[in-house]
Amino acid sequence: MRQKIISTYRREGISSVVKKAHYRISYYLIRFFERSSFEETHWQEIKGKYKGKRVFLLGNGPSLNETPLYMLRDEYVICFNRFYIMRERLNWVPNFYMCVDDLVLQDLAPEVKEIIKDMELAFFPDRHFRNKNFKKILPNLPKMFWMKPIFGRGFSIDLPKVYQGGSVIYEGMQVMNYLGFDEVILLGVDMNFKMHRTAKTIGNVRGTNITSQDDDDPNHFDPRYFGKNRSYHQPKAHVLDNIVKNLDYLGENLGKYDVNITNAGFGSKVKSFPRKEFFSLFNKTSDEIKDIFDKLMMEKGGKNSAQFEAVYPFVKTKDELNLVDGLTSFYTTKDYGLKIVGNKVHAYLALGPFEEKYYFLLRSNKI
Repeated sequence: MRQKIISTYRREGISSVVKKAHYRISYYLIRFFERSSFEETHWQEIKGKYKGKRVFLLGNGPSLNETPLYMLRDEYVICFNRFYIMRERLNWVPNFYMCVDDLVLQDLAPEVKEIIKDMELAFFPDRHFRNKNFKKILPNLPKMFWMKPIFGRGFSIDLPKVYQGGSVIYEGMQVMNYLGFDEVILLGVDMNFKMHRTAKTIGNVRGTNITSQDDDDPNHFDPRYFGKNRSYHQPKAHVLDNIVKNLDYLGENLGKYDVNITNAGFGSKVKSFPRKEFFSLFNKTSDEIKDIFDKLMMEKGGKNSAQFEAVYPFVKTKDELNLVDGLTSFYTTKDYGLKIVGNKVHAYLALGPFEEKYYFLLRSNKI
């Protein structure tokens, strides 16, 4: 604790130390005097409910664009924060939703009811340690479960108490374990963050609170994710270091907590958990995978992949793209598709990758 206080002082100054101390003391006092409530009984209703199943936990890193998410149609999935932007590119809905960051949740509060309307369960902190009472800000729906964040390093099996890990995925893993899932499979947990240079700092100029000035988020699957006027936290080195330390702690104690977590993400830098190859998770033939993808293509554009390729041009260079850009749908190589997907989200719906190709469906109206 002493070292943490010293580090905060060096990074952000004495005012930040005082403010954080005030938040923490206030939070402890509120927790100390609060009474037992309906939440504990509510949580008991879902304990172990999904025993024998597996769940995919989706981080929101750029590698989700490389991930054949259409393969998850009949799987259990938990998503976070602004994953809902991805839903237009899918023909399935995640089962579970969670958001814990105070800035992000404050932004999303008016949208929460719409975000979770088709999901089974949703999880939020009842009170954030930065003095925000989300039970007074968010709607209170039967499918919503309130978590009680606690300090320190650990992995809770006594929910609604959850340890904070610096990333929402840490709370997500605790909740999925509580629900009884036999395996939690990570996708899109890249840990390959860059500083968001164009974002504007909120409050203490040496702190991490920022607001984006444009749709240019460099750290997620879509530049609109933390796009214009969205607030969140700058991924500074000490923030990332805290996340890694918590993930490493859990990875070293999987047996202690009797939890099974694997990482099947593409290009993930997370080394805390055993790795698995994505397609090895599915007992599907190439024809069955094609059928799954073609169902997505039909639902989104009215043509399967072969029909699409018979009608629309194949492009593989910038010059070729310039000839058709904004005028027609097209398809391209997986590698080129991954390079341009972020720049084309306003004009195109990107589907894939499938068989080393990416398909771009022209929107009827730019967004």
